[in-house]
Amino acid sequence: MKRLLVTGLFLSLVLALFSAGVSSQIHASDTKAGVAKSLTATPATGWEQKWNKVLAEAKKEGKVVLYTRWPLDVRTALTKAFKNKYGIDLEFSPFARGSEVLVKLQSEQRAGLNFVDVLAISNTDLLVVLKPQGLLAPIQPLLFLPEVLNPKAWRGGQVPYTDKDGLAFSMIMNAARLVVYNKNLVKEGEITSVKDLLKQQYKGKITLNDPTVTGAGNALMAHLGHNLWGEAEAIDFLRRLIRDQEATIQRDGRMQIETVARGKHAVALGEDPPNVEEFFKAGAPIKLAVVKEDNRASAATGCFGLPHKPVHPNATIIFLNWLLTKEGQSIFATSFGNASTRLDASIEGINPDFIPIFNEKYYTQDEPFMAASTKWLKIAKQVIDETVKK
Repeated sequence: MKRLLVTGLFLSLVLALFSAGVSSQIHASDTKAGVAKSLTATPATGWEQKWNKVLAEAKKEGKVVLYTRWPLDVRTALTKAFKNKYGIDLEFSPFARGSEVLVKLQSEQRAGLNFVDVLAISNTDLLVVLKPQGLLAPIQPLLFLPEVLNPKAWRGGQVPYTDKDGLAFSMIMNAARLVVYNKNLVKEGEITSVKDLLKQQYKGKITLNDPTVTGAGNALMAHLGHNLWGEAEAIDFLRRLIRDQEATIQRDGRMQIETVARGKHAVALGEDPPNVEEFFKAGAPIKLAVVKEDNRASAATGCFGLPHKPVHPNATIIFLNWLLTKEGQSIFATSFGNASTRLDASIEGINPDFIPIFNEKYYTQDEPFMAASTKWLKIAKQVIDETVKK
């Protein structure tokens, strides 16, 4: 197994801050050399002056616009806290899939429009869907608070950029659970491996998160095929799940868990943690199975990336730096229902089943895994299409 690794990367400070608007507010030169000089020349005690200057401009801008897949509880908690602290609004536009964000961004790009500041979605959405299209900008040039840049504050001793280019940031470290079941229909301890779902007793009772689109279902198959079993065995599993077990494929992750909570299905495979947490809180008769394939750490949708030209550049800087502090991450993690990658963030009220065990080995969403996820989008579609036709 791979040891838990959260890739950290400090990008060169010669990269310009998103736009000339941001650069001018922090008095950086329009040249790359000028930007580098202005940032590196700031003394260790000078960040307060920079913060106050950017904050003054951020308040004039008044808001930050986010395209997001973050849960409603997260959006509500962050909006209230950020508004109370800085008087700046957070304006969220929710999306169900990263592919929808891609269509939105490409449409705006063709029209020469910029409407968004932060892309608050998943690693897969960012690195599999948006990055190949050149739609993401480096994150590091916007971060300057000492407590944010301190590598010791983060799991693995590195600021948790997901990719080597620093285009995606993982704020959540969730011990990914693959199977959820209805306690009234399945006995505790009955399912110890995802392969148990191939038993006759589960025929017609399984709902699978769609592995042909980015999300938890795709991550499930990439984990089985790339990390654990190998491609051939994972393909055989998926084929048998569809052909023999007549699994229902659902693209709406929330609806998937709701069908288990209501007893329409006994088991959900490839669950999305925020949806499970929502039904836990509502008292639904569901439970997470403990299976031997539960050795992957996921950020779920607890990530963000940045467009090249934010419409509110200074407010974006203030929001991101605050979000990554102990205060911001405590609010984010506890409302998200999963532990933060920031070590000092609160875990109060978080289901312990979702918290990674210290020093345990986990597979993580590194770039090879992202590449495998992309590959499995095509593999899963081909397998399902071929199986359904037979």
